[in-house]
Amino acid sequence: METDSFSKKSLITLFTEFLIFIFGLIILVIITRVLGPEKKGIYSLILLVPALIISFGSFGIGNANIYFVGSKKYKIQDIASNSLLLAFILGGSLIITFWILVHFDFFRKFIHFNQLPSFYLWVVVASIPIFLLFGFFQNIILGIGQIKNYNKVRILQNIIWLIAIFLLLVIWKKGIFGAIFSYISSVLCVTIFTVFLVKKITKFHFSLNKKLLKESFKYGGKVYLADTVSFLNYRLDMFLIAILLNPAIAVASVGIYSISVAIAEKLFIIPGAFSTVLFPTVSSIKSSEANYLTSKLVRHTFFIMFIFSLLLFFLAKPLIAIVFGSAFSSAALPLMILLPGIVAFSIGGVIAADLSGRGKPQIAIYSSLACLITNIILNIIFIPKWGISGAAFASAVSYWVDTIVVLVAFLKISRKPLAEVLLINKEDLRDYVKAINNFKSWIKNR
Repeated sequence: METDSFSKKSLITLFTEFLIFIFGLIILVIITRVLGPEKKGIYSLILLVPALIISFGSFGIGNANIYFVGSKKYKIQDIASNSLLLAFILGGSLIITFWILVHFDFFRKFIHFNQLPSFYLWVVVASIPIFLLFGFFQNIILGIGQIKNYNKVRILQNIIWLIAIFLLLVIWKKGIFGAIFSYISSVLCVTIFTVFLVKKITKFHFSLNKKLLKESFKYGGKVYLADTVSFLNYRLDMFLIAILLNPAIAVASVGIYSISVAIAEKLFIIPGAFSTVLFPTVSSIKSSEANYLTSKLVRHTFFIMFIFSLLLFFLAKPLIAIVFGSAFSSAALPLMILLPGIVAFSIGGVIAADLSGRGKPQIAIYSSLACLITNIILNIIFIPKWGISGAAFASAVSYWVDTIVVLVAFLKISRKPLAEVLLINKEDLRDYVKAINNFKSWIKNR
């Protein structure tokens, strides 16, 4: 295995994640300050509803693309062609599903109580095929190992999104619709760019490879359930806040809590960089190499995330007050409560990428289901008592449950002792020195 190549790809991705963090923070600050707590809550829920539908309806095809491209089991042409057609077939089906959903009384009440404009919801739902196509093709690029192009796409989206946000919210003052349309337009632009990148690699044909389709659903089905449950673990608390709290404060509470979650999740840039490169790498290396590599990455992730989370814990109150304004000051306590769970979830994410790369995505299903059950029970108990702080506590505990399950599975498969997987050592410290020197060389060569 070319460790230096993996390290280089990880550093490039980490640098990309840092740029996205900066862009994302600026976007978040503009949206938050322009919209305020209540409109920010409405905006968050409008994006969450179709995101949940996509999570249920994508069937793990994107992850299957990474796996099959990385393993070279099928031609890229067949994978790309299937992805193109499936994006619109599945997307159209999900739009119809939403149309059916809006006829149910419970959903109409949810929309009414949380002041969600139906037109805005339909604008986002109509874009679902584009979201699916972007995800499917982006994962083809990742599976091929074109990390630079993969990262270019992600940076480009954030640049377009930032420009659109500035024009629509700051200059033209289009409010919630401006925030929604800026996001959709950024995804549309990078989808076109991503299709162009894949077309440079292979041609498309407008027919389905039935064998690939069957195997994609078979593999993707395992990942799909895990991804869907994982999405619920990330976002279900916002829905439950909107449902369980008094309607008079529910939407504003969602807006405030969304800031706590957004800041906490910014820490995922480090494990995100490792996991992005790890999945396709593990798909193509020996088990012994994967055991060594993943253990090293988990140690680094745990150490770095602990340091950053500790700093953010002490900076939470002044940071939120200065950056987002006093209207969002109550987001500080939920953020502080979330941080231990974020540390756990970050190492769980790295391990889950390893297990998926080994062709064992079903383990993530068990961990995600355990996490979801814990999350729902604790949210129902603590949201009425503690509000958004109760939601944060429920999430933090459930994230640890998720991580413990995948960690135990990895320890059994790799036969590594717990200390070797979690505790940093002298070799790891030398890695930091090497990484700093590599980064300096990269900057000089630029």
